[in-house]
Amino acid sequence: MKVIYFGKIADVTKKTAEEIELQDKNVKSLITYLNEKYAIDLSEMQIAVNQNLVSKSELLALKDTDEVAILSAFAGG
Repeated sequence: MKVIYFGKIADVTKKTAEEIELQDKNVKSLITYLNEKYAIDLSEMQIAVNQNLVSKSELLALKDTDEVAILSAFAGG
């Protein structure tokens, strides 16, 4: 699946996107993978799958063709 990084997370990963293959294809496994690979705290980040925000606690299934965006926390104003 294609994972796109925005804001602070792009700074941490030093990239704006990458292709990731997971054995367990779900949102929770992706979060675990990113935390292990980049030591990223995603607690204040938002995750969108195919341009729809999703819950980070879900075991939402992901497909190889999905586009997942990791977004920095939104500022109010």
